[in-house]
Amino acid sequence: MDMINNFFQLTIIKSLKIDQTVLVQFVLFVVFFNLIAPILFKRIQEILDLRDSKTTKLESSAHHVFKQADDLTEQYNASIEKTHTDSQAVASKKKMETLAQEKATLHSAEEKLTAEYEVKKNSLLKEMSEKRNAVMAEAEKLSGNLVEKLTK
Repeated sequence: MDMINNFFQLTIIKSLKIDQTVLVQFVLFVVFFNLIAPILFKRIQEILDLRDSKTTKLESSAHHVFKQADDLTEQYNASIEKTHTDSQAVASKKKMETLAQEKATLHSAEEKLTAEYEVKKNSLLKEMSEKRNAVMAEAEKLSGNLVEKLTK
């Protein structure tokens, strides 16, 4: 089994053409990486930060704007409700004033009509009383005439 593992390892190493310069190549890679990384990766990091600020960090700004919009909506609704309540109060006050005025007008008209009725009623009763008295005064005379005509 060891022999098979060694064989595969040797085959892989030979196919990748790895030889004794591997350590030198690795050291050169590390040195160049450390020299070039600040130049390249700094710029890439700036770009990533800029993209991040333009996308995900705007989310908090959007939440702030939505909160302001919700606050304005609540203020608007409160203002509408207050205006509605005030207008209802004014309308009911005017309605009550109008009803009181109409009631007073109706009461004064009723009193006037009642007074006129009483005056006409009294005048008619007086006139009726006078006519009754006149008829009763003539009743004696008329009854005498009637008896006379019947007896004749």
